[in-house]
Amino acid sequence: MEQRSIIVFENSIKSEGTRKTYLHSLTKFKEYYKIKDFDSLLSISDEKIQVMLEDYLFYLKKRVSPNSIPTIMAGIELFFLMNRKTINTKILHKMFPSRVKTTGARGWTTKEISKILQFSNSKRNHALIHFLASTGARIGAIEGLQMRHVVDMADNCKAVTLYEGSQEEYVSFLTPEASGSLLEYLEERRRDGENLVPQSPVFRSTYMIGIEKVRPLTRVGAIGIISRSIRKAGLYRNKSGNRYEIQADHGFRKRFNTILKSNDKANPSLVEKLMGHRGVFALDGAYLKPSIEILFGEFKKHIQDLTVDDLERNKIKLEQKESRIKELEDKNGTAINELRQKVETYDALMEGVSDFVEYMRKTTGKPNLFKFLEEGYVKAPTEITQKVDNLGRNDF
Repeated sequence: MEQRSIIVFENSIKSEGTRKTYLHSLTKFKEYYKIKDFDSLLSISDEKIQVMLEDYLFYLKKRVSPNSIPTIMAGIELFFLMNRKTINTKILHKMFPSRVKTTGARGWTTKEISKILQFSNSKRNHALIHFLASTGARIGAIEGLQMRHVVDMADNCKAVTLYEGSQEEYVSFLTPEASGSLLEYLEERRRDGENLVPQSPVFRSTYMIGIEKVRPLTRVGAIGIISRSIRKAGLYRNKSGNRYEIQADHGFRKRFNTILKSNDKANPSLVEKLMGHRGVFALDGAYLKPSIEILFGEFKKHIQDLTVDDLERNKIKLEQKESRIKELEDKNGTAINELRQKVETYDALMEGVSDFVEYMRKTTGKPNLFKFLEEGYVKAPTEITQKVDNLGRNDF
């Protein structure tokens, strides 16, 4: 039976990702002091807990990045707060180290991702890397992703709903390249005997046979896949402290962000929505609710640059060029047809004018059409008189 202290703790956290992070930090704290279980932590006096927190902080300062300490301590503090233990967080926070300039600012390049793909040894791993490169999604979104969250779009693309039902929910898209890679992976699972249903995970953990119980690929598992592929590819990353210049998972997101924001045709507000952010301006979060079609229209501007494989990218360039040529041909063809119709109408009209003039000459003996008109024998249609006027009165 789950301990009440943990039930109270977990019910105070809204985000699943935050819950896992905080629980991990709390578990490490418990293990550091060799405490039997979480409820046992509450049997310790407030004064003793304060000292334990301070000593644990001193331990962390020697081993982890100063920037990570507030997050680690936040989960532990929340546990004691929710279970009505009194700790002096003000004193504790005074001893936090100053933040340092973060590393990991650079994203993966397209060439580097291509190399990572060469050393990813399964269709699942290929699909996962293409998925991250195309959507720029956070690695934490992978575990909760189900088949019902992926729908087909035009031009061999797919739309993906991330963090469905949460405040962080947003829609991203898969390029034709990423869509094709995902379809190959799913087809492999079907051949292995798996019955894919709407609730099936998009990415599953490893299995011997497809019909065994399906478990989704976890965040830790996804990071492991990427890290192993990076090592196999021999990609060197500079390291400062405990962090690399390129984060294994977040490097895909930073590449996505850079590509979209470097496009001078991009709509900044829509780009932020594709990143899962609230928007550019203060009210974008509440008032800017673009449809999936509008978001897809923005995404299509960036498909070529998001595509990893050179052959696929050249294929897209060729298709876009052919589409543009056809568009111009259709446009010019329409213009030519309209001009041809105008010429035919003009020729028919002038033929009618000539016949009319000839008829009047024969029946009235009037040598000049305009004299005939001015004398009021008959009222000619306005368009005829205008055409005659344009050609010159003396011609008739």
